[in-house]
Amino acid sequence: MSEKSLSRRSFLQWSALGAGAIGASGLVACASGDGAGEGGDNLAETGLTETGEWKNAPCYNNCSCGSSRCLNRVYVEDGVPLKMRSDEAEEDSYAVPQRRSCLRGRAKIGEVYSPARIKYPMKRKNFSLDNPQGELRGRDEWERMSWEDALDLVAEGIKKMIDKYGSKGILCGGSTNISDGYYDQNVCLLDALGGSVHHEAGTVSYGSWAVADTHILGGSLNMTNTPHHLQMVTSDLHVMFGCNWAANKAGNHTWFMHECRKRGAKVIIIDPWLNQTAQAIADEWIPILPGTDTALVIAICHEWINAGTFDQEFLDKYCVGFDERTMPATAPANASWKDYVMGTGYDMTPKTPEWAEAICGVPADKIRELAAEIAAVDKVDFFASQSTSKIPAGEQFVQSFYTMALMHGGVGTPGHYFGWSGIKDFTSSMVMAGAYCPVDADPVNPLMPEGAPVFMFYPIPVFDKLGDKEWLNLEPSECWRSIKAGEYGRDCWPGGKIKLDIHAAYFGGHMSTLNQIADTMTGIEVVRGMDFVWGVNPFFDSTRQYCDVVLPCVTFWEKPNKAFFGDASSVLWFDQILEPLYESKYESWIAEELASRLGLDPKVVNTMTDAERTYATVRDGIFMDGTTYETSPLLTITQEEVDTYFPGTTGQPQEGKFTFQEFREKGILKAPLTEDMFVPEPWMAFINDPEGAPLATASGKFEIYCETLAYMVNSVGYSQIAPIGMYQIGDPEQGAGTQTDEFPLLLWTPHSLRRAHSVNDNVTSLRQAFPQECFMSVVDAEARGIKNGDTVLMTSPHGKVLRHAKVTPYIVPGAVAMQDGAWFEIDEETGIDLGGCPNVLQAPKSSGGGCQAWTGTLLQVEKYDGPLTLEADWARPVVTPVGIAE
Repeated sequence: MSEKSLSRRSFLQWSALGAGAIGASGLVACASGDGAGEGGDNLAETGLTETGEWKNAPCYNNCSCGSSRCLNRVYVEDGVPLKMRSDEAEEDSYAVPQRRSCLRGRAKIGEVYSPARIKYPMKRKNFSLDNPQGELRGRDEWERMSWEDALDLVAEGIKKMIDKYGSKGILCGGSTNISDGYYDQNVCLLDALGGSVHHEAGTVSYGSWAVADTHILGGSLNMTNTPHHLQMVTSDLHVMFGCNWAANKAGNHTWFMHECRKRGAKVIIIDPWLNQTAQAIADEWIPILPGTDTALVIAICHEWINAGTFDQEFLDKYCVGFDERTMPATAPANASWKDYVMGTGYDMTPKTPEWAEAICGVPADKIRELAAEIAAVDKVDFFASQSTSKIPAGEQFVQSFYTMALMHGGVGTPGHYFGWSGIKDFTSSMVMAGAYCPVDADPVNPLMPEGAPVFMFYPIPVFDKLGDKEWLNLEPSECWRSIKAGEYGRDCWPGGKIKLDIHAAYFGGHMSTLNQIADTMTGIEVVRGMDFVWGVNPFFDSTRQYCDVVLPCVTFWEKPNKAFFGDASSVLWFDQILEPLYESKYESWIAEELASRLGLDPKVVNTMTDAERTYATVRDGIFMDGTTYETSPLLTITQEEVDTYFPGTTGQPQEGKFTFQEFREKGILKAPLTEDMFVPEPWMAFINDPEGAPLATASGKFEIYCETLAYMVNSVGYSQIAPIGMYQIGDPEQGAGTQTDEFPLLLWTPHSLRRAHSVNDNVTSLRQAFPQECFMSVVDAEARGIKNGDTVLMTSPHGKVLRHAKVTPYIVPGAVAMQDGAWFEIDEETGIDLGGCPNVLQAPKSSGGGCQAWTGTLLQVEKYDGPLTLEADWARPVVTPVGIAE
């Protein structure tokens, strides 16, 4: 079929089938061309003329904590998106680069038109509120419903659950409304009805960094103190633990580091495999067993102390706890960091390179060489990935990593940096969109009072604040087993463990809860035992497949105009690309309709109209001048523009840095940056005046010995840590040092270019380009008789997954990787997952301050000779609801 003969009607009919060709077209963004009109590449040769419109559709993937969203432009003709391009700004400099979308962002046509779209409300064929037959969840047929009947049924189900079990009987598998990407007014509905139980007493992205940052550094998150990209070029050496930015941040992170290298800096990457970033930019790759970075760091510090190649003056002036001279009065004797490292305290074992080699696998001579190289360079940038601390008692790595950087010294001056969340441009000229969801206007969840864990930012209970107040918020790793057991927490908590009685679940907020938290098989068991499970989502993903009723909401492409953040140096404009497809609705409409049926004022659950929300993102946009550090409105808006793009709002004209017209035309605004502009150094105020500008720590200084951190983490009871960054086996059944004959391998789960977490796993072209494989070393494969491409069974104590083997010399022996986010697909006869979801294997282990200890789940891999056949991912159809006639 030629492009000229493809009618709009046939296109829509064809696209609804989810043919892989649509996804494949999304893999290539058009380049600038010489044809007629914008994006007219090769039009003269084809004889085609563009009669449609190019619209702005920024990538909405949350690649990594929202720090790297990029520009997409979509060509739309007669309401149909036909092709895509990315940022083509004339200027493309290190200071102000283009924000080019990666393959995930360019595949959005394939995602939006995926056969996995939920087209209309549906219920399980054998479900009723009186007889739920929950054992059929995930395998039942489905039947179509009208919106009226579906809303009536969901409202009746919610009322029945609350009347019977109270709000504490409902699990909310949608995030507390933290940003526009996850904002779901149906969560507000549950809050207005008395609240619900969340699984947010932990971190799923930040690892063990957040609580440690609060007490060691005096900041809620050190991501605000990582170097600006303009500052990175002042470092002569970049030492990166993990940090596979090419996969998990896409955007410009890897390019920034490549530019640093071109200008003379050296890049060393320490990682269990030769990842995509290491292949692209590293001068040296040091393989290491997953989860053992702490031992390597401690041995480096041992070598510095031995040789005297560390900054004693810096440590004495700005830090607490390096040696006996700066220890707090409450500390016991011989409890300093130096005592531990040199073997004069704690276990009385010197932490030599030989000691570390036995743990992490890096040869002792290489550790000595690395320590000497870092010490010989003045300006060093230390970066760690978020996943390095996703280990049992992961604070141990955070503590030791920060101590290493502080020992090297120079912090607060150009070229001396340390951080964990990539590059954050908060400290110079800045552009930001206004808030889409001002959460202070939303109902408060009564089950999460002050002192309850704050998702990601401070994910542990503060018992002193909670007192006798009742709270229910589950640690995500143990969520399913806690519900199954009917209690959660630890005996050491005031009052002991907290009782649970969950009988219903809501799955919304664009989150795939069953897929994305550990212990999926127990999760399926628990969900099948509930009385009522409903969900809202655009896609029939692996979580929504286990609901009783599903309601289709729109994708971001079907929502109205708004401003959207890329990072602190760019802000993006979202056109509405499509009218809502099929029978999908906004979450706000769904929540309001349910509220009316439940006797609530709809405005209680949705305090602003959609137009008011999107207008607020424009009206409240901020520009910060990097010279004066004064803030002002981002955009000039006319009354006509307010009336045209945000009808029904009461907005007023305003003056700003850029015009709204320019914003809409370009689709992106960038902070005016130049390489010669001044950017304040992280920690500069404290370094210049430690007495007048102390840190917000207990001592006012960097705390190498941090009693508060140890107290807070130990009070929760998931792990026990020391006030310093000791190496320990944080869990007897998880991580390096706990392998057994039955499970001799360690699993870790890097990000994939195919997905952003679980988003995009329904795109056929990405499935074909990036298969979900079991990455293993040649050494481990040969010992098991496994060849590249063989079907292998991956078995952990918690589940089984069938995959094809990717045998490579570029992975450390003893470790196995399977990338995160693949949608599970359980074979009911065997219980084996055919979709490749790592959480089928992952251990349900709470750790530290509430970290999901992903890295180091025990594993065995064997060549599979069973009855199941594993097709290639792209050849296996995306799961669609059985029983529904198209």
